[in-house]
Parts: sequence; C-alpha cells; structure tokens
Amino acid sequence: MKRLILVAAVAAALVVAAAATADNDNKDGFKTAAPAMLIGVAPGSTTEAIISVGDMVGGYRFESIPDGISLRRHDNNRVNAFVNHETSLVPFPFPTPPTPTTEANSQNDFENAQVSLLTLSRTNAGVLDGSLAIPSSDNYQRFCSNFLATKAAGFNRPIFFTNEEGIDWVKRTGKAWPATIGAADSRQIGTVVAHDALNGQTRPIWGMGRHNHENSLAVQGYGHPVVLSGDDSFVNDPAQSQVYSYIADSANDVMNDRGELYAFVSDTPGKDDYFDFAPGDPSSITGHFVQVPKDVATGRRPDGTDLMAADKGYPLPPSVGWQRDAVTTLPIDGPQWVLEHWGDIQPQPAFQFVRIEDMAYDKRPGMENVVYLVDSGRGTLPSVTPPPGLARSTNGRVWKMVLDKSDPTQVLSLSILIEGDDQPVKTPTEIHQPDNIESTPQGLLITEDPGSSQQFLPTDTGATTARIMRYTFATGLLDVAAKVDQSLDENLGAPGIPSDKDAAPAGRWGAWESSGIVDASAYLGPGAFLATVQAHSYWIEKELSADDNFAPPGPDYTHKREGGQLVLLRIPGWGGSGADD
Repeated sequence: MKRLILVAAVAAALVVAAAATADNDNKDGFKTAAPAMLIGVAPGSTTEAIISVGDMVGGYRFESIPDGISLRRHDNNRVNAFVNHETSLVPFPFPTPPTPTTEANSQNDFENAQVSLLTLSRTNAGVLDGSLAIPSSDNYQRFCSNFLATKAAGFNRPIFFTNEEGIDWVKRTGKAWPATIGAADSRQIGTVVAHDALNGQTRPIWGMGRHNHENSLAVQGYGHPVVLSGDDSFVNDPAQSQVYSYIADSANDVMNDRGELYAFVSDTPGKDDYFDFAPGDPSSITGHFVQVPKDVATGRRPDGTDLMAADKGYPLPPSVGWQRDAVTTLPIDGPQWVLEHWGDIQPQPAFQFVRIEDMAYDKRPGMENVVYLVDSGRGTLPSVTPPPGLARSTNGRVWKMVLDKSDPTQVLSLSILIEGDDQPVKTPTEIHQPDNIESTPQGLLITEDPGSSQQFLPTDTGATTARIMRYTFATGLLDVAAKVDQSLDENLGAPGIPSDKDAAPAGRWGAWESSGIVDASAYLGPGAFLATVQAHSYWIEKELSADDNFAPPGPDYTHKREGGQLVLLRIPGWGGSGADD
C-alpha cells in the first residue's frame, strides 16, 4: 500500500503545475517537471522529457497511454505531433459476472481513444500548444500506432491514419460499454480511422478491414495509395494474424472508401504459417495479395449494421482458440470472425503470422518497396509445451517483405530479418516481444512490449526494463539504443510529479513499455527521435466507477489514469535528413 503524501507536498505540486500551465505562452514552450522515463544507452545518446500524462497546457491535458506518433511541418519554427492515446471505456481486465470486482481484476480508463495534436518548438521541442485532433466523444477505442500519409505515398493531401486495436463490441453512440454482440445499436471495434490533416474531417474507413489494427502504413513509390495493415490478434493459439493491403486510386477514394482490400497469401507450398519457419530458418517465400470481397472487408450489411457469421453461412467462432466476451464468455462473433474465417477457407489461405504489430518501409533510396513487419510472437516459457504440431515462439520476430516495384500485389520474398525464437525468453541479447518500429537510412529502431514471461525482478540475473532495440543495416548488429526508467513507480509525489495511486506494489521491470517512436531529425535536428512511454503500473489518478450494470451490486470497475510521457531521444549518427511532407 502507498503511504499518504503530505498535504503540503500536494499543495506545492498543484502550485507548480498551475504555474507550468500558465507558462505555456513562453516562446520556448512547456516542459514537464517529471524526469525522463527513457534512458539513452547507445554511445552519446541523450533523453529529455517533453510532456507527461496529466500535464496541462492551457485547457489541454496530455492523456494516458500515449502510443503512436506522426509529425507534420507547421512552419519554419514549429512542428505538429499527432500522438495516439490507447485509452478505452471498455474495461480490461474485467471478471465475468457475478464475480465481485476489485481494483486488481476490473480496470477502466477515464476516456475513449483520442489523438493529441501538439505544436512543438523546433528549437527545443517545448510544447507551444495542445488540442485534440480526434476527441474521446468520437467513441473510438484503443488507438495504437499511427501514420501520416503524404504526397510521397500518392496522397494529394496529408491523411492521418489511426487504428483501433481490439475485438470488443461497443455502442455506436453514447456510453460505449456495455454493448450487446450483434445488436443494431452496436458495432465491433477494430477499424481504421482517417483524419484529413488539412480540413480536420475524421471518418472510419470500414473497407480497410475489420481486425485488430495496430498500424496502417502508406508505402511509397506507386503513385497512388497502397496502405498495408496487420492484425494484432489477442489470441495467437493457433496463429491467426494476417497482413492486408488497401489499394485505391487517390486520397479521395481512400476517404470515401472506394479502394479494395487484399490479403497476403503464400505461393510457396508448405509455408503459409509463422511456424512453418523453424527458428533460424534462412529461407524465403514468394506470395501475392488476393482481393477480399467488399462485404467481408467492410464487415457491414447494406443497412450499415455489422456482418455476422450467419450472414455469410459461416460457422460460429470456435469455443477454443478465439477471443471470448468477458461478460457472456461466448466466442465473439462479428466482422472480425467473418474476415478471419474467409481467409481460412480460401484455396490459398491467408498467411498466418502470430501477432503483427507495427510496420515500416525501408528509407534508403530506391528501397521503399521493402517493408519490415514486427511480429511479437508468444513469449512462450521453456516450461510450457507448445500445442501439438506447433513450434515454440519465445521472443518474436521482425519479418522482411519485398514488394514488386511495379505491382504492389506481388510479393517477391518474405523472410526472417531478426530472429528472436532461437533463444529462450529473457535472453539479454535477444529482442523481447517487439512492438513498434521506425526505419532510418542507417537501420531500424524497435520498441519492446515485454509480456509477463519477459519481465524481471530487479535482482534477477540479466534484469532489464523494456528497451528500444537498434538494428544496423551495414553490420546486422542488434543492440540497445535506449531503455525505460521505471523509477517513478511507487513515488510519493513531488512538485509537478503526481504520486503513485494504485494499490499494487511496484511493477516488475518490463511492466512499462516504450511504445511509439518516430524519426524527428528533419524537424528537431540530426539524430532526434520522439518516443512515448506507457507507465502501466504508475497510476497518477484513480476513481471508483459510478456504473453498476452487473451483479453483485457495486462499482463495475476502477477508473485509472496511467502515467506516461513523450520523450525526445537523440542518437548521434542516426536519422534521416528530409521529411515526407
């Protein structure tokens, strides 16, 4: 249990916070009082905290669970940063009723997903202004990675893509949860949301596929939009994560959902699954993208309600190996199952990865058709026997996909670039559950999201917090660029730094993660990157919910506001020199 912070300390913190809020007119911008939650490890690297969860700039508050980041030039002196917040008003975890709820077993955020729009000084990355590009009231859930598509990728105006990562059903309007699976007033989450950066219009693009979207990557070099996306499936036994491509003639066609969705399939006999590649397998396969029927892609009936298995004559989702609803315990039917089952029954079934997270294309000249796919894997412990017929997945992989330069539906090769499954979990030299990725001309920067099997006690041999790993193209070397600093866990509060409010003890090392990362060199100088940190076991605020929808009587969950931060990371000798916009 936490000790109570002194009233005087609270008052002092409030005074400092108020002063910081009022000081946002300063030409240098606002900087958080909290220390950086990220530590540079690469030689010569440095970090500086920019803004922390709960910080106020005018009437704007930086919300919890910051994730993906995209940048756009504002003018010669300022840059705009779109920052996702992976918040949701669908509780997680949540016990099946009538199990009594506790702070530990039933948690919820204070807001739906949202996207912050920060204006940063190009001199020192101070926050000059903050607002919401996509507010909580739009009723989207769990925004993960994001991407700003520009002229370089065939868009005649900048279109910002963000993505719902989830499988639950929510109400279309009003309070998101609870909702009834298949009800006309509800929908299944898991869609791409497009935001026009010029006119501010936001809309879902249903035809980009209904699945657990981590990111949408607009690939350069085709003269028209080609947008890849991956299925960040929550259940991965059996493997059930696919890669899709949405192809359209123009940005207008994307915004009006006039493009077509395609699913990746293997053309190499005997290799259509993650586990068909044994750990360390040096081989590659060829493949292509096949068109997905429009109704299966959108997951919608003609009347706009969501497609169900019965609408296609498909079986209901299986009782084993598919996500279950927390309230009813039933396997979740809806657009995501329809798309999954369609891919399974094709003459050439969709290639099954384990858990595709982020993607990035190669930024070396002439190599934009090379795409890197992050696959988190399972994090399987040595003591766990894999299911029959399946190999062990320990640390995850980064795949390398080479598209045909003249036809984006043709895949010249898919191979393993970074192999994590050839060693047990927690191996210090291996990547631990890779999450988000950024590419530079020098190599790749990859964040980690360590699962419970990858987390450490501080006294464990080889103990480490989550890291940002660096892969160098010239040498093939994988090393550590930066690592998360969890020292604010259990803190008692200080001026401008909220105390830790949750009842749990300090999280294990790896419970916090560095999530989004983007090359900011074109705006903030050579070697500059912006990264986000999600401090999952550090709650700066909590409140018992007023909702009481289920037995036994009492609050359904505890609202929490997890800590987190936007950080400036500098790595000498890394980063690009130009901006896409």
